[in-house]
Amino acid sequence: MRLTTNMIYSRNLDGILESQKRLVRANDVLNQQTNILKPSDDPTGATKVVRFDEDLARLEQFSKNNANVKNSLTQQETVMGNINDSLTKASSLVIQAGNGALGYEDRKAIAAELSLIKDEVFDLMNTKNAQGEYIFAGAKSDQPAFIKNSSGDYVYQGDENVKKIQVSETLKLDVGVPGSGLTIFEDTDARSSASVNASSTATGDFRLADGDSFDKFHKQNYVQVPPNPAGSNDYSLVLGAGSYQVEDNSGNVLQSGNYTAGDKINFKGLEFDVTGTAGQSLDFSLDAPNKKNILNALDEMVNVINSTVNVNDAYTDKLQETLFSISSSQGNLGEARSAIGGRVNILDSVELSNTDQEINIKEAKANVSEADLAEAVTELQKQEVAYQVSSQTFTKLSGLTLFNYM
Repeated sequence: MRLTTNMIYSRNLDGILESQKRLVRANDVLNQQTNILKPSDDPTGATKVVRFDEDLARLEQFSKNNANVKNSLTQQETVMGNINDSLTKASSLVIQAGNGALGYEDRKAIAAELSLIKDEVFDLMNTKNAQGEYIFAGAKSDQPAFIKNSSGDYVYQGDENVKKIQVSETLKLDVGVPGSGLTIFEDTDARSSASVNASSTATGDFRLADGDSFDKFHKQNYVQVPPNPAGSNDYSLVLGAGSYQVEDNSGNVLQSGNYTAGDKINFKGLEFDVTGTAGQSLDFSLDAPNKKNILNALDEMVNVINSTVNVNDAYTDKLQETLFSISSSQGNLGEARSAIGGRVNILDSVELSNTDQEINIKEAKANVSEADLAEAVTELQKQEVAYQVSSQTFTKLSGLTLFNYM
């Protein structure tokens, strides 16, 4: 076979280009730390790498979601802690307002400070997060959670829905406390109450002398109507000849004793003042469980202090009622903060689990595509030598001519 000059140049050039191609690939493998530079290098491995990258991208998003949820919960816990501290101060002021040694002006000063605390709590209930969302408004986070309506009452205008964010493949976690601001602040137990019925044949009324005793009795005996029949919560204080007895709606005697006109009759924390003759009765019913927004409870207390010049039973009863509302609200805050603490613990656990998954996926990806550093360096050095040899060989061959031989 006859070798022409063009054939010699062409074959040597092809060899140099192929050697250069292998050198570039060896350099890319070393720089990118992967054996799969393009899908054709390893179609099966390339498919696995794509799937591994998708899994890692999801885990990265879960990590961001985890951080966002934790930041939101931490902010809510901090705000609720501040509200709890403010309510503790309010409780101390209410107790102080019950000090009989204080004059009207002193009590008015307490009312002024109590009003400022109420405003502070109101502001904290309408706290926004970094995105400008009201954190206690539920899903209606674009509007304030609480407003003061035209009647002067504080009302909740959010909802009970709480946003959920995916923090793992199978878990969506609430960004806030279930029920949001409604459960924490609006749905707060107030003192139980009762009402005198129009069916009474005796005249009189009652006051709440011992709220704790009556609350206990109310919780044990109040039933929902319906499904229970009408009158299930009715009671009667029946007067006798020098005696009295308290009966339930079935006629069962719950309490009895001696009675003289003008006597006060105490029953389960209620103090009755009754006027009548033997056979007459003062009928009363247990009211449905009361709920009161703590802002309204504080506002009412401020108004009562400012409007009461001389301390009386109604004033004392309002003090006790307000203290009960504060205690109930702090109980709600405590439960909500505990729920947040539990959710943060779950987030920490999920984060550890996601981190373990990330490590396992990266290890699996490395086994499929990652280049061995020592092997990559050796291959690069080998291809460099091969390229140099190809270049030197071409230089020598290109100088071989018939003239040189002669």
